[in-house]
Amino acid sequence: MEELKLQVSYLQQVREQFVTLEQKYDLSKINFAEKVRENKGLEQKVKSLEKDLTFDRPLVDIRKILWTNITQSINDVWPSI
Repeated sequence: MEELKLQVSYLQQVREQFVTLEQKYDLSKINFAEKVRENKGLEQKVKSLEKDLTFDRPLVDIRKILWTNITQSINDVWPSI
């Protein structure tokens, strides 16, 4: 009977250790997921900044302005030709 009580108490200790390990594992999964989300956000920000550094947007705007001015000047000159 005493042996059975020892086994039951050992089993309870093991269960408590298991619960503790599960909680730590869950926390580590949550922390990992947060880090993954943070990394994705930083990657998107880096891509956005790289686009700004390559002057893609300003060049598109400059091209639009230039072509608008060119076509306007052609239209202005065209009647005299």
